[in-house]
Amino acid sequence: MAARRDNILIVGGGSRIATSLAPLLGERARIVSRRPSGLARETTVEDYGLLPEPIFDGIGYVINCVGTSVGDAALLQRVNVEIPLALASAARTAGVRRMIHISSFSVYGGARLIDATTPAAPTSVYGCSKLEADTALLAMNGDGFAVATLRLPLIYAPDSLGKLGQLLRLWTRLRVLPVPAADVSRAMISADLSAEVVAALCDDFRPGVRFAADPVPFTYARAAVSRPETLFRLPLPRIATRTAERVAPALAARLFADSHLADADNLAIGYGIASRLYRDIAEAALR
Repeated sequence: MAARRDNILIVGGGSRIATSLAPLLGERARIVSRRPSGLARETTVEDYGLLPEPIFDGIGYVINCVGTSVGDAALLQRVNVEIPLALASAARTAGVRRMIHISSFSVYGGARLIDATTPAAPTSVYGCSKLEADTALLAMNGDGFAVATLRLPLIYAPDSLGKLGQLLRLWTRLRVLPVPAADVSRAMISADLSAEVVAALCDDFRPGVRFAADPVPFTYARAAVSRPETLFRLPLPRIATRTAERVAPALAARLFADSHLADADNLAIGYGIASRLYRDIAEAALR
């Protein structure tokens, strides 16, 4: 009788998504980390790209949480491309049936609306590395092995908020923040909500390119009323934001640009997962 293959191997145990995902999967979760994370059923390895074959025993799914958005081109290539492809190849050879790979909206560059028809057009080395991995992994679909690449927007940890927290700290110090008169609509997602989506995708596997974001996008208006402090918005006319886009494009993209995920393609909405964004904004300790 063939051995059961219903356990789920989470690779990249040090990531916030992995630490949030492990308790959701319970006894089925097996963790692979570079350094001990304290999670149950954990194996530590020196190189994610050289996992020993026995590590796949009893594994039906592999979830790749390994990735980085910082570093030089060589590091991005190694972490974001070479390791996922080596992991997929080893998993397929070992008889694993399915893989979920955490990807990024960065593959779309400055796209203002993202849906299943949006063409990939990365504008950064990071985005290019994520697209290269996605393309190669999706090409491996077939012969009993299926891959889903889950593209996510800015990921924040609820206890720190990351880049979102930096913006909110600036706002709470200044009290007034210049924003587009028409506001923005930005897709974001917490690590905890990301883990919920991945757990649901394990039970309702859908190969190919998939998307998720918090069901409610970020806007300055909603963020302002969510915080206990009194925060003001200074509406900027379109000519001012266009000038900023020319003079400081990176900063303008962070402050003024839309990046909205179509509701119809948002797995979080499809799975009925509740929004966490404004609760997390309200409860964040920004000082």
